[in-house]
This record gives sequence, structure tokens and C-alpha cells, in this order.
Amino acid sequence: MRAGSWPLGILVSLAVVAGAHAQTVDLTEAPLADKCFRIDLTFNLQGKITVQQKGEPISFPHEAEGRHVYVERVLEASGGIAQKTVRHYEKAEALITFNKQAGSKKALRPDRAFMATQRTRDELVVFSPRGSLTREEKELTEHFDSLAVSGLVPGKSVKVGDTWKLATPVALALCDLDGLTEHDITCKLDSVKDETAIVTLGGTATGISLGAQVKLLINARYEFDTRENRVVAVGWKQSDQRVQGPVSPAMSAEVVIKLKRTPIEEPAELGKFALVQVPAEPPAALLNLRHHDAKDRYDLRYARDWHIVSSEDSPQLVLRLIDRGDFIAQATVTPWKKGDPVSLEKFAELMKATPGWQEEQMLEKTQLKNAGHALYRVTASGSLDDVKTVQAFYLVAGPQGEQLIVSVSAVPSQVQKLGSRDQELVRSITFPK
Repeated sequence: MRAGSWPLGILVSLAVVAGAHAQTVDLTEAPLADKCFRIDLTFNLQGKITVQQKGEPISFPHEAEGRHVYVERVLEASGGIAQKTVRHYEKAEALITFNKQAGSKKALRPDRAFMATQRTRDELVVFSPRGSLTREEKELTEHFDSLAVSGLVPGKSVKVGDTWKLATPVALALCDLDGLTEHDITCKLDSVKDETAIVTLGGTATGISLGAQVKLLINARYEFDTRENRVVAVGWKQSDQRVQGPVSPAMSAEVVIKLKRTPIEEPAELGKFALVQVPAEPPAALLNLRHHDAKDRYDLRYARDWHIVSSEDSPQLVLRLIDRGDFIAQATVTPWKKGDPVSLEKFAELMKATPGWQEEQMLEKTQLKNAGHALYRVTASGSLDDVKTVQAFYLVAGPQGEQLIVSVSAVPSQVQKLGSRDQELVRSITFPK
């Protein structure tokens, strides 16, 4: 049958279908600098944590849910992605339940609601210009990366049905990985209706998080407002498989994240006066985290590369140093008896008798100055639980007779990477007045 003999209705229908398939839309975010958004973010995690007990793997159910609501103002942007912002949290809460035992809700202190974010070397740093954060508060801000959402779009015109690979820096940020080995996350313009373009994306990503290997399966979608030229909503699902790492157990989980991103006018909380508080570069005093001993015996300000791995009810505080995914060293803080400090020689003898430690060579014995506290350092090489190790033992004595022993251990190949970071950790210890 010739086309000229087809019924007119069929020809019109075919033209409409062909036009729909050929529909083109520009998926490019409008300029970001100095723009403001309201972010409403929820997440839900259902999974299990696996640990080794007596040589056998044992799994425990693990759940988490939370909601974060904040207004955000972009200060700097590059390549279509925000690089520096300020934000004010209206809500930042999370509830974690382990082994079906009721967990406590975590929340930001009201005087830490104002935050600044800055991307450095593919890492997003969140800090408060008003003072240091606790580890829990830092973790509350380590949610789905709203700065990277604008990078979901390809930055060009595409047709319905077209596909493209997600940019690697965006995949790294949204998958919340320290390093990305490979990924095949692919986006597809699924449909355009009225002023909304729907894009689906999926694939796998493998990488490193806190020194542990991670594999993710991603299934997500987002909405792009073609009038505002903004990504306005994201639904993100991922299947998460993590092996045991130096600071985290093995875990498998299903994670669901929902984000609404609404362009708004400048909010009062992020006006010109608020911006005066934001430093050009965050100083260490604001980046360092604060740990306050549960029994009010000491305070500790420590760099974010150190991670607490001991439980809250442990008699010792144990931290591990992770640098770009590498496990560098472990530090153990142990409160000791009150009284006058023993001599340097006596302290060295006591440390030589530490359980599990076989000293082979004394490397250093010295007395240091530490902001008015007496401080000894004894460094030796040997074997710790049959592993070749270099250990530094510190005795810190407070003005009221308080005493702490801090031991820092590293395998010989990591001693150079450790550098003076153990001394910085020890020197940050203060005692209550």
C-alpha cells in the first residue's frame, strides 16, 4: 500500500509518535554562583553487619533512618558543580538501630546549625564556622551530596532515549566513596512532559571507603525542571556490599534516598552578615573534631583522619589513622592512676612490660613540653602480638595529678607516613579545670 492511500488518522498518529521520539531538551543547569536552594533529604537503610567471633562470621541486623532539611547558598562553582556553599540546617536527625535494640536519635546542637562546605581534592569537607564538631555531628553532615546533584545532567541537548555515562567525579561524590576504581553508571533521558524531564540511571560502582572495598549497584532517577533549568528531585537506590575495613565491619545494605531541591530567594539565615563568618580556607581549629571523655577526665581535639573505633563503654579510647584509604597507625588512650608522675626511666620500664609487646630496641626516651603538662615519650621497635611494630608511648600528666597513657603503634613501613601526627594528637589533650 502506498503512503498516499493510508487513512489520514493513521498518518497523523505516526507523525505524533515520530515527533515524540525526536523530542530534544537542553539538560544544562543554570549558573549556580550565589543561588540558593531548600533541600529536603530523607534516607532509609536496611541491612546487616557481619563480624568475626571465635573465627566464625556472625551477622546482626542494622537499620538507620534520618531526615535533613536545610537551606543552602552556593558561593563558588566550577564545571557546573558547586564547590563551596554555606547552609543552615532546620533539621538534621538520624536514628540508628543495631541488632533490633532501640537506638538513640542523633541531632546537631542548635549552635552548629550554620555550616560551610568546601570541596578539596574530590573530598567534601563540612565544618561549622562557630566551633568544632563532634564525630557524631560530622557524620550527620555526611549525607547525600547536594552539591554534586547538578552534575547529574550532561550539560548539553539530548533526545528522548539518548544515554550518557555519569561523570566520574559526580559518581565518586554521590556514591560517597574515598576512591573510585571503576563504574558504568549510565543515564538515559526517559521522557519529557510539560516542563519536566525524567532521567533514569543505573549501573555498578566499585571503590574504597575508609580503607574498605565497596561495591554498589545503583538504580535511580531524577527530575529536571526545564523552565528553571534545575535538577529538582532525586530518587536514589543502592545495594551496598562492603568488606571489613580497618575502621568498619563488613556490611550489606539496601539504601533508599529521596531528595527535593527547590530554588528559593536568599534566606535570612544565609544573608551577607552570615557570610562574614566563613573563612577563605577552614583552619585546623575548626576542622578538628572534639571528643569529651564520658567520665569528664579529659578532652581531645583530633584531626578527621583519626577515627574512633572503640565502643562508648570501653575503658580505653581507640583511634585509627586512615590516610587516603591506607591504614597508618592506631592510638590508644588509657586513663591512669592519679598522682605524681613516675620518672622517665620508670615509665620506660613499665611500657616495656605492656601485654602482647616484645621490645627489641629502644629508639628514644625523652621529656617534652606540652602546654604546661609534664610529658614523656618512649619509642621502641619490636613485635606486638607477633607483628613487627614501632610503638611510641606517651605519659601526659595534668595539673591536678591526672594521668593518661597514650600508645601509638604502626608497622615499620607506615612510620614515615605517620610523621608527627601522633604528637599533634597527644598535644591536643586537655584536662578539666
